[in-house]
Amino acid sequence: MTQPQDPPLRAVLVAGTINTDLVARVEKAPEAGETVTGSAFSIFGGGKGANQAIAAARSGAPTVMLGALGDDDFGRERRADLDAEGIDTASVARRDETPSGVALIVVEEATGQNRIAYVPGATRTIAPDQARDAVMRVKPAVILATLEPPEDALDALFAAGTTIGAVSILNATPEAVGARPFLDRIDALIVNETEAADLLGHPVSVANGETAARALSRLGPNTVAVTLGAAGVAISHDGETTSFPAPRVEVIDTTGAGDAFCGAFAADLARGADPFTAARTGVIAGSLATTIPGAYPGIPRRDAIERKLSES
Repeated sequence: MTQPQDPPLRAVLVAGTINTDLVARVEKAPEAGETVTGSAFSIFGGGKGANQAIAAARSGAPTVMLGALGDDDFGRERRADLDAEGIDTASVARRDETPSGVALIVVEEATGQNRIAYVPGATRTIAPDQARDAVMRVKPAVILATLEPPEDALDALFAAGTTIGAVSILNATPEAVGARPFLDRIDALIVNETEAADLLGHPVSVANGETAARALSRLGPNTVAVTLGAAGVAISHDGETTSFPAPRVEVIDTTGAGDAFCGAFAADLARGADPFTAARTGVIAGSLATTIPGAYPGIPRRDAIERKLSES
C-alpha cells in the first residue's frame, strides 16, 4: 500500500542586504567622541536579507536569495556562504562598479546588546526587472523582504508576488516609515518595538504590544507581528491577537535574532502553518540565535528549534 506523502515544500524568496559584519566586542559601547578598547574582533557573514535567507533555509524551507554583491573578496565569500547553506543564489547579481555591503557592529559584553552602522553597497542596485525575474523563475510560496532594496524593486517584487499568489511579508527595517507605501499590499508585517512606534507615532512596549499589533493591522496587513525582544512577540491575525513569550536563554549576542525570527516565521508559512504557529516558531528561533556570537553562526537549525519547542 502506498504511504501518504507530505506535500512538497514550496520556496521562500528573500530580498535584502548581503553584508560582511565587522564585529568589535567591548565592555561598554562608546559615547559620541569617546574611544574604548575592545576585547575581540571578528568578521562574519551578515546582512538582514542574508541572515533571513539562512534562517529560512535552516528552518527547512527551499530558499532563494534576491540581492546584489560587489565583485570583491567580501562578495565572493558571502556568495560562498549562501551556496554552502543550499540557498539558490541565481538571483544575486554581481556588480563590478559597486562594493559589497558592510556592517560595523559594536557588541557590549555585559548585555549582549549591539549598535550597528551599515553601508548597503550593491544592495541599492537591485533593479525591478531583477525582482520580477526572480519571482517568475521560482514562483515562491512566500516572499520575505526588508526595506533595504530600492523602493521600485520592492514595488515590482510585491506586484509579481501578487500575480502568482505568494504570501508577502515585509520586515519594516531599517527605517520603518518606508513601509507606508506597501502596507495595503502585503499580507504580513514584522516590526520591533521601535519600528512599530515609528509607524504608529507613539511609544510601543511589552505592555501595549498586542494593542500595537492590532492598530498596525488596521493599516492594511492581515497579519502583524511585533517582536518584543526578551519578552517574545505580539501577533495579530485575522482579527485575533495573542502573545508568545520567549524562552529564557543565556544571551551572548543579539545580532541576527530578529532575522532568525523572520526566516523561521516565513519557513513555517511556506510549510503551511498558520501565522500563530509560525510566530511561536519564530520566537524560539530568535531566542536561540542570541546564545552564539555572530549572525550566521547563531541562526538555529530546525532540529534545535523543534527541541526547544518541545520543552516549552
